[in-house]
Amino acid sequence: MEVKIKICGINNEGAAIAAKDADFIGFVFYQKSPRFIDAINAKEISKILNNDQKKVGLFVNADMEVMQYITEYVGLDMVQLHGKECINEIIEIKQRLNVPIIKAIPVFDENDIKLSKEFQKCCDMILFDAKTKTNELPGGGGKPFDWNLLKNFKSKIEWMLAGGLNIKNVKNAVTTTNASIIDISSGVEKDRGVKCEKKIKDFIEYVKKN
Repeated sequence: MEVKIKICGINNEGAAIAAKDADFIGFVFYQKSPRFIDAINAKEISKILNNDQKKVGLFVNADMEVMQYITEYVGLDMVQLHGKECINEIIEIKQRLNVPIIKAIPVFDENDIKLSKEFQKCCDMILFDAKTKTNELPGGGGKPFDWNLLKNFKSKIEWMLAGGLNIKNVKNAVTTTNASIIDISSGVEKDRGVKCEKKIKDFIEYVKKN
């Protein structure tokens, strides 16, 4: 699988070291998430990352000032929006932060895939994730959506596949969707919000070799 890998929810140095061969490192700046990390620790972890690894900050309906501060303080390369941000808000965020924007699209059916077309006008990348119930946290739920919905998907911008990926199903997921970038979080955890260094290493090695 010639795909790039994003390990999301990194919140300690051991997990960051285990993910040294990942292309993207995701920091979750959403306090309700079990994977939450503060800006100070994210900056410390960033010091041990490889120069070619992209640091991605995940935000959910966050205050603009907070996003700007964290982006500059940590030195984020990209910002991932996982909330209900509309197109006008995303345009403003991009202008203010001056970094590439990833917009997460929760997927349940074909209409959600169609919706992503609108965001291609203002974002640099789309992330397709499984749609959760209204009272659940956005992303990191460990459940896949119907990958066949992306079988013939064409996009003007890069896109990323997330949602319930693990070492057992990732090959099928990539084959079905033809995704060029995959995002994994719960699939490399030993407990909710706690990354397993061995699972991270094994997953990256498996994807790089297959």
